[in-house]
Amino acid sequence: MTASFDLESKLFFKTYKRIPLEIDRGEGCYLVAKNGDRYLDLFGGLAVNALGYGHPRVVEAIRKQVDRYIHLSNFFLQDPQLHLAEFLLRQSSYAHVFFCNSGTEAIEGAIKLCRRWSKTAKKAKILGMTNGFSGRTMGALSLMDKPNYRDGYEPFLPDFDHIEFNDVDDLHRKVSGDTAAVFLEFVQGEGGVVPAAPAFVEELFDLRDKYGFLVVGDEIQTGTGRTGRFFAFQHYGVAPDIVALAKPIGGGLPLGAFLGNQKVSDVFSPGTHGTTFGGNPVACAAGLATLQEIEEKGLVDRAAELGEYFMKAFLEMKRNFPGLIADVRGLGLMLGIELIKEGAPVVDKMRERKILINCTSKNVLRFLPPLILTKEEAERAIDTLWEVFRSEVV
Repeated sequence: MTASFDLESKLFFKTYKRIPLEIDRGEGCYLVAKNGDRYLDLFGGLAVNALGYGHPRVVEAIRKQVDRYIHLSNFFLQDPQLHLAEFLLRQSSYAHVFFCNSGTEAIEGAIKLCRRWSKTAKKAKILGMTNGFSGRTMGALSLMDKPNYRDGYEPFLPDFDHIEFNDVDDLHRKVSGDTAAVFLEFVQGEGGVVPAAPAFVEELFDLRDKYGFLVVGDEIQTGTGRTGRFFAFQHYGVAPDIVALAKPIGGGLPLGAFLGNQKVSDVFSPGTHGTTFGGNPVACAAGLATLQEIEEKGLVDRAAELGEYFMKAFLEMKRNFPGLIADVRGLGLMLGIELIKEGAPVVDKMRERKILINCTSKNVLRFLPPLILTKEEAERAIDTLWEVFRSEVV
């Protein structure tokens, strides 16, 4: 392993802090290291691997499409794109979809859609949320406020600002008749698994009706069943004008999308937006197989049920370790445990016990397991976490 990691340092820009494992293959909810050790993976490619690793339906869809063609220019209609688009629009009741390659491209496309719409509406200001994460491109960074993502990349796009997340008073201060769009994660992922407050969401949509701006829902991490609903915004009884998607919709292959309602359905015209690789037919075939499996096997409801099971256990942990756990939060199988200290030692101890979890915002343990996780695997994870927390307070 040392030789491989030494080679990596010579080959790549220093952008990733790697987990000290060399992975040979994935099987269901498990990653198998080159030495044969099996690890229960509870963050599944950061919410990408909704069906875990090597799901036969996804593998077969990829194989069949590869046999037909791997890539066509978007000058051609492509069946995999059409079928996936039909599925997404049926599930969401939106009017149109655009396929791209990633979540940050979905955000960029949504920004462009808002900008072009705002020219007719004669509005300029686009607002993101504090503590949010939208991606790594310049438009996405303009929506964010965290210095560790933004420092050194200035200047950002003009007419962007940030609303204090879940602060109704700041929401009123920032939005106006000049507001073109407001971007919102209904559950902030990188920000520490923080759900939007219902009162904040309600007020945002009331102000949308008052001032006539667009609301863009960032469902890149939360979409397609992760939170126990197909979209996280469905927990709030609202519907954004534009929705950005990515992560699981490609079945593990690079794919993103944004959906729009009738308000923005005629904003683009041929040549005003496009992509070379977006909507890759293999990725669309894999994504359709993934979403069909999620729907047919009732995995959205399962995410809600298993999420409640985890949440009950995590709340019991909080009661037992008040000096270690500050908060427990999340929806469905998107869960976070906020610690009073840094979370890396807990992540390391879980990995020593062959369970992989993620830490975000330095002190939030994040759980994004595959939606196919079994009750027995959840019990193992919970029992192991109890063991680790006991070791942390001794």
